[in-house]
Amino acid sequence: MAGLMASPRKSSKNSPPAPLPEPPTPATLLVSPGSFVAQLNEVDLVWWRYIWVPVVAGLLGGVAYTLLVRHAAAFAAANSGVAGPNFATSAVNTLGTTFLSVFIFVLMWGFGRVGAGFRGRAAEVYGASFALMPPLYLLVIVVTALTPAAAFLPDAARVSALGSDPRLLERAALAQTFQTSAGFALVVVTLLGTAAQFGLVYAAFRRLTERPIQAVMGTLLPLLPALAIQLIGVSPLLFAR
Repeated sequence: MAGLMASPRKSSKNSPPAPLPEPPTPATLLVSPGSFVAQLNEVDLVWWRYIWVPVVAGLLGGVAYTLLVRHAAAFAAANSGVAGPNFATSAVNTLGTTFLSVFIFVLMWGFGRVGAGFRGRAAEVYGASFALMPPLYLLVIVVTALTPAAAFLPDAARVSALGSDPRLLERAALAQTFQTSAGFALVVVTLLGTAAQFGLVYAAFRRLTERPIQAVMGTLLPLLPALAIQLIGVSPLLFAR
């Protein structure tokens, strides 16, 4: 009888351990912040868990920006005799935008950590919030690819009035680029998309911290600095004349 009673205990000791819970995907934050928080609470804090998301967003944003401004650079070169854009120019534009995206993430993380506290898990929440940007940048890339090259260039009458100064020619072409659907879309996606991230972040902070003031502070502290940096990034298009 004793042997029969011991066997269940022995089998329970040899049973395989329960599988570790999986962390939520970044897209979960977009669809359901509540589900994202519930799954995030089941796993340990890992600050670098979603750092790849702002990197991907930055790369796609850089590709979108590079595809847009390449027409202006080529136009200025063709009408002034200077060297045209090359691979190095495109790489600098793409990697520069990627760097800005990662820098903004670090800024969000730092200010968000100060505002929301340790329980807010700012690195993971802000990192996941960048999942909003890649599909929007992909849309801008598609629109840019479908737009005729002539739409990005100023008319001939304006070109003759500008002379051969490559800086003036490029600015005129950038101003025309902003008038296109693709140029306008890039500016809107960059600024309003970033602002929308903070709405998702607040919803997550509200559940993680369970303190409205901390959730608000963790959201608002990095808001203006992040938008200011994004504004600098698109300023060649937005303020070209």
